[in-house]
Amino acid sequence: MNNRTLVGLGAGAAVALLFVAILIAGTRTTAQTAAPAPGTVAAPGTPGAAAGGPIILVVDRGAILRTSTAGKELIRQIDEFGKAMEAKYGEEEKKLRADAQALQEQAGVLSPEAAQKKEKELRERGEALQKKVQEEQAAIQNGINLARQEIEKALGPILNTVFQERGATIMLDRGAIVLGTVDIDVTAPVIQRLDQVLPTVTVTPQAPAPGTETAPQPPVQ
Repeated sequence: MNNRTLVGLGAGAAVALLFVAILIAGTRTTAQTAAPAPGTVAAPGTPGAAAGGPIILVVDRGAILRTSTAGKELIRQIDEFGKAMEAKYGEEEKKLRADAQALQEQAGVLSPEAAQKKEKELRERGEALQKKVQEEQAAIQNGINLARQEIEKALGPILNTVFQERGATIMLDRGAIVLGTVDIDVTAPVIQRLDQVLPTVTVTPQAPAPGTETAPQPPVQ
């Protein structure tokens, strides 16, 4: 199943792999600045606090999604949905391709009217299959987005707590850093806390509201 021009499922190995490749990587966010709560100050003894210089922390949000228990569970479920999609629609697509090939081989035998009728039937079957696949993909993607939002919701207070505990003035995403020392990276303790607060998530396919888009987030680099 290399080419999927007939039913419009795209090139590549499988329907499942199309959106697994796009969705599995996780969230990539731009560099962000976390602000402490009003009235908070750098903790006494915090490096840089006495000197009055900026205290910078770095967190790798992509690594959080890939290695936290909730993030790994999210990735596992995405993979399972991909396999299920392939099993559900792969044979139907294969049958359409075989019927299309058979029609081409009968081109010199069938009358123009009969050929047009069979072409119309194949086109309608392909369009119907494509519609079913797209609707199911959209529901799964929406469920993935909601699960990722759940992780982000749990992650926000943890980042803010670490920010305040370290008396930081700036928190950046690892993707925005060219060079930096290990001691400013707080990814590991953030993951530990996230694992305690949110050990798992569940992807529940849900049809998106009419007029809304369910495009996947850009992959982490």
